Amino acid sequence: MLSLLRHVLRHVPRSALLFAALSAFLSAHAQPVVRVGTGDWVPYVDQQREDGGALSRLVRDIFKVAGYQVEFVYYPWDRNLLMLEQGGLDAVMPYSCSAPRRRISECSDPVVQGEIVLFQRTGQQLNWRGIEDLKAFSIATTLGYSYGPQFDAAVQSGALKVQQSGKEDTGFRLLELGRVDFHPQDRAVGYAMLRRMFNPEARALITHHPRVLNTEPLHLLFRKGDAKADQLRETFNAGLRRLAQSGELQRLQKALYSGNADQWRAAP
Repeated sequence: MLSLLRHVLRHVPRSALLFAALSAFLSAHAQPVVRVGTGDWVPYVDQQREDGGALSRLVRDIFKVAGYQVEFVYYPWDRNLLMLEQGGLDAVMPYSCSAPRRRISECSDPVVQGEIVLFQRTGQQLNWRGIEDLKAFSIATTLGYSYGPQFDAAVQSGALKVQQSGKEDTGFRLLELGRVDFHPQDRAVGYAMLRRMFNPEARALITHHPRVLNTEPLHLLFRKGDAKADQLRETFNAGLRRLAQSGELQRLQKALYSGNADQWRAAP
């Protein structure tokens, strides 16, 4: 057996042996990979940017410090959750930590605060205090979105007059044309969409009502009942605590609301 091995080695080119040795070395020292499912949701996640947007930078930086490499994959939101449950992903982001999601996942500590507001035309004086008051208005919503438990329940019961669309930008286009009174959307996402969809003159015609419809923190969701995922969650939460103590999470939240999320970078 030993003589056969010597014979093989004598006839294998030295370059091939060096390549094999280098491959083995790199494989042994490669960073473990964390697969994170997400979706295009500017400014939190921006598939068109090389860095993936503000939350992608944050997640990548936290895991990089801990010796991990992050691979982001982009799928529809429901498919991300299915792949997480089936073991195809280590985590998904950014999601609210709702009861149905907690049945299949473990939630990280809160990353940023998501704030759902009602966008309206600038010249309108549309006052409301509770969900009951919204019955008098026409509202454009997006299929598959959750706007908070009270609003969702009112939509499902037929108590609210809504125009639903499968396209994210339809609500703002209807609002611009004056065909609806309100369009609910995450505040940071809404203003990012307005900057992308309209020129400055058209953007100036749309604002948001100061009353908040719903506030929920956004999280990373990790696989439930998985030892690797539990370790990754602990690692991520430790990194979040470090950023919170340094004030970086507060800076990120302000950047998201002010429209400057693309400029935010965590201080080294």
